[in-house]
Amino acid sequence: MLVAFSAAIAQVTVGFFALDRLAQEPGAAAQTAGIALAIVGITLVLSQSALTKLAWKPTRLIRTGAIVAAIGFGATALASTIWGLWLGFAIAAAGMGWVYPSVSALAANAVEAHEQGVAAGTITAMQGLGVVLGPIAGTLVYSMSVSAPYLMVAALLLAVGLAVRQLMKNHLQRWMKHKGLTPRI
Repeated sequence: MLVAFSAAIAQVTVGFFALDRLAQEPGAAAQTAGIALAIVGITLVLSQSALTKLAWKPTRLIRTGAIVAAIGFGATALASTIWGLWLGFAIAAAGMGWVYPSVSALAANAVEAHEQGVAAGTITAMQGLGVVLGPIAGTLVYSMSVSAPYLMVAALLLAVGLAVRQLMKNHLQRWMKHKGLTPRI
């Protein structure tokens, strides 16, 4: 949910950011936002294509991708030029490109084969909830500060990136203990 939530916030506020931070006229702001979102799309494709070359586990991809995305959103919050905005969005998209498919893979791998449909449905429902709540939260936070939505998203994704490893380690230790194995991690 946090991944879709974060993306929805960025998509909804980027035009306002171009108007308010970059002081663009409405037509130019719409074009700047459109280019930013096109850059996101291209970067997502390239980032996800790179996954085929990596032999990383989903947890590592989520952790690394969330931290990279957090850096991108943090850079966006500080952007004062069109190029800074576009670069921040590209960095954020590069990280998100690793997170999106890895969340789905992690969910599918965490359950038995007959439960994978339910797991996929749950992930999709949570993404939908993120897309519903993101714009509401993003515009609410935007009213406090132009940078606030991007800083909030950066903080959330940084927390996700840092928490994933510890959560997986704890889960693995409980599972091994349940199976009578001795955890060595």
